[in-house]
Amino acid sequence: MSIVRYTNKKTGIVTLYESTSHYDPVTKQSRPVRKYLGIEDPNTGELIPSTGKRGRKGNIEKEPSKEKKVGPDYQLLYEQQKKECIEKDREIRELRNRNKVLYSDLERLKDIIEKMLVFTSEEEKR
Repeated sequence: MSIVRYTNKKTGIVTLYESTSHYDPVTKQSRPVRKYLGIEDPNTGELIPSTGKRGRKGNIEKEPSKEKKVGPDYQLLYEQQKKECIEKDREIRELRNRNKVLYSDLERLKDIIEKMLVFTSEEEKR
């Protein structure tokens, strides 16, 4: 039984395994059987043992926040919605006024075109 060290060349992390030999009668050769122990601390060189659990670690909060909110702040949401409504009402009033001006311009243009058509038709009759 011995301890084997593997160094990841990309990250530089050193992992440690316990290696024991096992004889394989089919191939008639000795094969290593390795058990993961953990990683090596880069500063001290000591073993940091694994938890023994497989897979990724969950998102564990180390220090729970002291102030937990139960739900949304309804007063703040109300104020935001109220501001949005006021802004949208103002925009609607501006657009209505602009529409009135454009409709009046359109009516004026219709009158001018009708007068021009009447004038051209009279000219053609002569």
